[in-house]
Amino acid sequence: MKTRVLVVDDELDTLNLLRTILDISGFAPITTLNSVDAVGLAEIEKPDVVLLDIMMPNLDGFMLCKMLRANDATKKLPIIFVTAYEALDLEDRRIEAGANKVINKPIDMDSLILAIDTLLKEPAVVSTPVPAVPTPPSSDAPSDRSPAITQEGTPAVNSAVRPRRFFGKRKDTN
Repeated sequence: MKTRVLVVDDELDTLNLLRTILDISGFAPITTLNSVDAVGLAEIEKPDVVLLDIMMPNLDGFMLCKMLRANDATKKLPIIFVTAYEALDLEDRRIEAGANKVINKPIDMDSLILAIDTLLKEPAVVSTPVPAVPTPPSSDAPSDRSPAITQEGTPAVNSAVRPRRFFGKRKDTN
């Protein structure tokens, strides 16, 4: 049985890219653009790993991570932030939210797959105790985005010639 990976990102291009990377790497991606619906989707789909963007409308990745940690059905899931968010306190905020790892955009395919594989081999450990979480915004609010995207229609990618880094902007360090 394939490892199921829930991907939550509000950018359709990034969501499709991550779905393609996961699919060609032998995982079963479950994707959603709607962070508000992600906890319920995780309860229903029972993923093995969760990939979260940080900067999302309505419910950011930090709060979503805390909600997943506060839920008995999802509290032990490995959670990886996949983000272009850059801040000096990112590591502190990752730990406070309860995420296991951060992968920066642009996405390095090999680093992402290695991070997933490594977390799956580790015993389930939550970074820190998570404080009480406020109630999320209602998912009944109108949205111009699809709440979930299925696997069908994923474009084929030749992994032998695939680019290694995708999306996101990095500051030039020179």
